[in-house]
Order: sequence, then structure tokens, then C-alpha cells
Amino acid sequence: MASSPAAALLCASLLLSTAAKLTGDSRTALQRAAELVQQGRLDEADQQARLALSDPQTRAVACSVLGTIRFQQKRLKESADFLQEAIRLEPRLVGARLSLAEVYTLQQKPELAFGLFRQVLKLDPSNASARLALARSEAEKGNYRQSLEFAKPALPALRQSADGLLVLATDYISLDDRVGTAGLASDWIKMENIAPAWSIRFALLLAKGGIVPEAIDVLENAKHNQPVSYDLAFNLAGMYLLKNDTTHALENYDLAITRNPVSVAAFRQAATVAEGHGELERALSYWMKAKKLEPENPEILLGFGRVCLKMDLLDDAETALTRAAGLRPDDPSYQYTLASAKVGKKQFEVAQSILEGLITKQPQDAHLHYALGSVLYLEGHLNEAATHLRESVRLQPDQQAAYYYSALVARDQGREAEAIRLLEELLRRYPDHALSCEVLGGMLMSAHRYSEAQKSLQKAISLNPQSVKANYQLGLLLARMGEKDESDKQLRLAHSLRVEDETNSRLQLRLLDPDR
Repeated sequence: MASSPAAALLCASLLLSTAAKLTGDSRTALQRAAELVQQGRLDEADQQARLALSDPQTRAVACSVLGTIRFQQKRLKESADFLQEAIRLEPRLVGARLSLAEVYTLQQKPELAFGLFRQVLKLDPSNASARLALARSEAEKGNYRQSLEFAKPALPALRQSADGLLVLATDYISLDDRVGTAGLASDWIKMENIAPAWSIRFALLLAKGGIVPEAIDVLENAKHNQPVSYDLAFNLAGMYLLKNDTTHALENYDLAITRNPVSVAAFRQAATVAEGHGELERALSYWMKAKKLEPENPEILLGFGRVCLKMDLLDDAETALTRAAGLRPDDPSYQYTLASAKVGKKQFEVAQSILEGLITKQPQDAHLHYALGSVLYLEGHLNEAATHLRESVRLQPDQQAAYYYSALVARDQGREAEAIRLLEELLRRYPDHALSCEVLGGMLMSAHRYSEAQKSLQKAISLNPQSVKANYQLGLLLARMGEKDESDKQLRLAHSLRVEDETNSRLQLRLLDPDR
């Protein structure tokens, strides 16, 4: 319920209906002028209003109507002149004061505008338009309690208007009144014919204050009552993300994409959500469409390449990530992801070179030391690997991957007891680390600790049933334990799985996510 020139017309109508001494012709002309303004026929309205200028009894209202007409014609100076004259002739014209305040606002004369709003409250203490304008002004200055003080006498009216609810929501959120804010959402939903842009603005305000479920309700209501726009669907998807509801987030990103099939932002957001939710094929589809729209966008190339890497589409990953890293040569995340792709392609020396360059720039990054240590391990440079893995653990003791590779280094250097100790300590802290269970099971079998080895290998298989190595080692262990039938069954299962052991071929995933 923002102050509006229409208020002048309302005031004019009220005065005309109560002023018994107005001449018939002048009154008729003003009534006709008011109707024509509402119809947008401003030139005709101007002619009718001027007919009442010569009558002293209607001159004030005529000036108010002409001021309104000039306002709608964007002739602000003339509008102000007419409205000032109307107020001079009849100080009780509340609508003229409201309209003049609106003119001053557009002319960037806020002090004059607020002075008029305060004058209106002296004439009409319950005037919602003036109270809203003053409340909004105080809210914009950060004076939220003062804003509410202005708003309170007109709360019923303000809670029935979009701009009134926006000001109240701003105040309540800033004063941490979550209950009051949530109640405003139900008021918003009750209103009819609210433009989607207003609902989006209100919902974003609620979400900013942490009132996410109610923000979703506002946009869902708008979604079901009006044709759904791209902006509405896109923002609703974002609201669901705040609620960690990826299913509905993706549903609304898809809807946004149908409304705007060339929205790179929607494709990127949807791809990121799908990837995070483990829907790699869906994520790849989004990235491919985004890449088609912007083939040289480094962020899109990075996302596309990363998902290709996770899906073992190594050639596509390497091509995209090489280009992305070339476009962002100074961004460590791009170089690191490219190094992961090089590992996947077994180009260990290239990966080592990239990681060494990154460590030179970021020597205190535990993750980089882990990554370089693991690559050096694969190259057989055990002493160098151990150095970087120890540094990684020193910089960040609470992790999994560096301890795991430290155990592998100790094993390969012939320090089996130390390797077993490291793995057992790792599993005490992270009992579901499948790779550690797998390696520990093999080492315990070599140490003839068969019962413990069996438990460790069975745990590894329960965590990763597709592990060729764990299934195969369990088959060998069962044979050593004299359980031939069970051993044969287990070895057949191992043979039916992928022949290639994934330990090395999937290292690129552990570089991307060391906690896997």
C-alpha cells in the first residue's frame, strides 16, 4: 500500500460527496475527470478538471486532480505546482499531500516527502499510506523498532498489502522475530493477484531470515495460482536447496529450464545438485547442455570434466579439464582437478609436476601434500611419498587418505608391523574405510592371523561388494583355512566381477574426494 497519486482521486471523491454547496456542473466535471484518469484517458481528464478550476468551491480539488494527471504524465514539476496549490487552498486534502510526497520522493527530496507524510498523520492518524512510507523509511535506515512503531497503528491494513508485508517482514526478521515473520507468510498467501516478482521478493526476504519452509510455501502458492515463470521456478529450486531437498530442487530446475532452455545458470545449478546427490548421468546431461551453450566457459568445462572423471570417461575428462586449466592457469582448483585426470590416465609424471607446482605456491595445504604423496607412491618413489604424507598428517591430523597411503608405503618398505598398526588405528577412527579393511585383511592373512583377516575382508566386502581384490583375497584365505568349497565359490565370484583391480585406476576419485 505505497503512497500513490490515486489517493488524491480518492480524497477528491470523498470531498465531492460531502460538499453540499458545490455547483452541479463543477462536481460533475470532477467526477468525470476522476473516472477518465482511472481509465488512462489523461487528456480528456485534463479537460474536465480544468472546467472546475474557475469555481472557488472546486478549485482545490481540481488542482489535486490535475496534479495527479501531471504525475501520471511524468511532468513532476507541474504536478508539484498543482498539488501545492491544492494544499494551499484546502489544507485538509490528505490525498493531495500523499501525492505531493510521492512527487518529492521521485524528485529525490526525501525530507520534504517525510514532512508531508507526518502532516498526513496529524490530519489522519490511521492513514496506512503515510504510516507505511514512514515505516519503510525507518527500515531502510536500519531503525527497525522505530519502523514498527510507525506501522503498528495500521497493522491490519499493512498485512493486507504486498508492500506492507515486505516492510513488516524486514522489521521482524531484523529483530529476530521468527514467529511474527512466519505469520506474515500466511497473510501473503491469502492475497490474490499478486505478481510473481513480488512473491519472489518476499520469499527471498523470508529465506534470508532463515524462514525457509514458509518461503517455499509462498512460492509454491504462486506456482499453483499463476503461470510459472523462469524466475519463480529457479528461485523455488534454490529454496528447496536451502532445505536440502534435492529432489524438489532438481524438479524446479527442470521446470525453469523448460521456461528458458538457454539458461546456463539453471543448467549449472542443476548439474551441481545432481552431482552432489550422486546422479552422475543426470549431472553429465546438464553439463553437456551448458557446455553446448557456452563451450569456452571454464567453470562449465571444469564441472563437465569433473563428472566425466567420476564416470571413468577419462578422454573426455582430460580434454575438458586441460582446456579449463588453460583458461584459468592461476586457479589451483582447476590445476588440481587436471592432475586428478592425469592420474586416471596413468600419466603420473605429469600429475606429479602439476602438484609440485601447486605445493610451491601453497606449501601449507595438507590436501596437496597427500595428493603428491599418493602419486609418488604409485611411481614407486616411496621415501619422497612418505615425506609428503607425513607433512599432510602434520598439517591436518584429522583425515583418512594420508594415513592410508602411509600404511601402503610402510608395507612396501617391508615395515609390515607398522603398516598394520597404522591401518588398525585408522579403522578405529573410521571403521567404514573400505580400502583400509581390504589392505589390512591381506596383511593379516600374510601374517597368518587368519581369523582377524577374515573379519577384515568380510567387512571390506560388505562396504564394497564389487571389490575384486577383497573378494579374491577372501577366496585365497578360505583355501588356506581348509574351506575349499567356500573358497571356490568366493573365487568364482571374484572372477565374475571386473577383472581389473580398481585400486589404482580409481585413485583420481580419492584425489577429488580423499574421504572415499
